[in-house]
Amino acid sequence: MSLKRIVKKNTENKPVEAPIAPMVTPNPGQMPPVPENPADVPPEGQPEEPEQQVIPLGEMGGYFEVMRQNYFEVKRCIWITGAIDWNIAIRTIQRLSFYDDDVKDPVTIYLSSPGGDCDAGFALIDVMDELKRKGIIINTIACGSCSSMASVILANGTPGHRYAFPSSRIMIHQAGIVADGFAGRLKDVSILQKELQNWTDSMNRVFKKQTGKTTEELRELTSFDNFMSANEAKKIGLIDKVKTKLV
Repeated sequence: MSLKRIVKKNTENKPVEAPIAPMVTPNPGQMPPVPENPADVPPEGQPEEPEQQVIPLGEMGGYFEVMRQNYFEVKRCIWITGAIDWNIAIRTIQRLSFYDDDVKDPVTIYLSSPGGDCDAGFALIDVMDELKRKGIIINTIACGSCSSMASVILANGTPGHRYAFPSSRIMIHQAGIVADGFAGRLKDVSILQKELQNWTDSMNRVFKKQTGKTTEELRELTSFDNFMSANEAKKIGLIDKVKTKLV
């Protein structure tokens, strides 16, 4: 058979299409890696940028609470709110002890309290006196209600640095006891009376030192629940100035 009869010539000069190969699905394990975007790859030798921290909305309250606490720490401000018990006293004493340093910057105590335990309050007063002896100024500021043991702490601030906001109400009186459920013998009652007199005398000694009033004047002033305004407290020497702005 002749070769010319087997090979057909392309006499019309048309392009000859290549045959289409069947599609083959590659094995996933053999897939080539996807090339990274050059814009996302840092230059060689340059550290990668840290991811931006996103704070969930549910945690924003705790974040701002930490910011407020840091602000008061820097300003050396302490808030005493509610009834004064050993929990509040120990927490405040710990803060005051932390400020016992060589910086000697003033410390500010805000008071909004109906009073509380005499033993806890006078433990706090002892620490205040120690800081004052070391030359640290202690500002005390009445905010709202400042009664009973809280008024003693207010008056125990550094003279010239005791304040009250215009709407504050300040109350001084004798030491007392809540007699709910009290039970005891006659001798126990007399012991309790002696203990209350001891705390009352301690309160009056602080008032006498800080106000310049005589013991007899203070016994008269504290013989009842003696409520007064900020200006009235200033007149008898419990505070030095009516304050209109925060520290």
